[in-house]
Amino acid sequence: MQKRCLRLVETGALAILILGVIGCRTMPPTGVVLPPPEISGAEFIGMDSCAMCHEKIVKDFEETEHSRIVVSSQELKGQACEACHGAGSLHADAQTKQEKKATIVNPGKTPEACYKCHLDKKAEFSLEYHHPVPEGKMSCTDCHDPHSPGVKPGSNASLFDKNDLCAKCHKDQTRPFVYEHEALREGCSVCHNAHGSINSKMLKQRDANLCLKCHYQVQTNAANFNIGDFPHATRIPRGVCFSGGCHTAVHGSNYDDHLKM
Repeated sequence: MQKRCLRLVETGALAILILGVIGCRTMPPTGVVLPPPEISGAEFIGMDSCAMCHEKIVKDFEETEHSRIVVSSQELKGQACEACHGAGSLHADAQTKQEKKATIVNPGKTPEACYKCHLDKKAEFSLEYHHPVPEGKMSCTDCHDPHSPGVKPGSNASLFDKNDLCAKCHKDQTRPFVYEHEALREGCSVCHNAHGSINSKMLKQRDANLCLKCHYQVQTNAANFNIGDFPHATRIPRGVCFSGGCHTAVHGSNYDDHLKM
């Protein structure tokens, strides 16, 4: 009896697993979001209509995750472009440049358009240390290109692109060094949370805790320990690694292979 029950349980679990796999494969690649911006008197016209004037943008956009956004209340009419920019009929019919600007929503002017879906990023921007997006000194599109499939600097793409992106503003930290900090090969976001953090300089962790994620600490005896392969005479006081006077050239150094100034 027990063996029979066990076989039934195993069969049921297998069936659930198979259904789960099938469900994942057949589920349409769309996400349901909040209603699009309202434009009084405008109607949805579809992304093909947008492509008549914005051919290059739409062609790239079709390869992005944003292109699969669907506004459920409007079915496919509110898909993709109009999910963020609002219904486009008035914009398409406008004759002058000024009229076209007045009849469409530009999400790049305010982070609120992005916050509708990216609530976690909105929360991070409310932390004490953050890029000045809420203050209006930056916008999401300064760093992210929502129309790009992620193959160029400035898009939400590879780690190489992210470093190039940070270098636009943080030139001193990302310039070449004789003695590099290998962590930079993995990208600035290995150490920093670009949207916001509770720690100074938007660090993911504070003090030596951040460094010891990579530079492991091994106790050799009661008085000595190693960090990586290098002996240290005493245990590290809080903050000493980079802010306490030793490895102050944390992004790289031209003078010392232990990243000292």
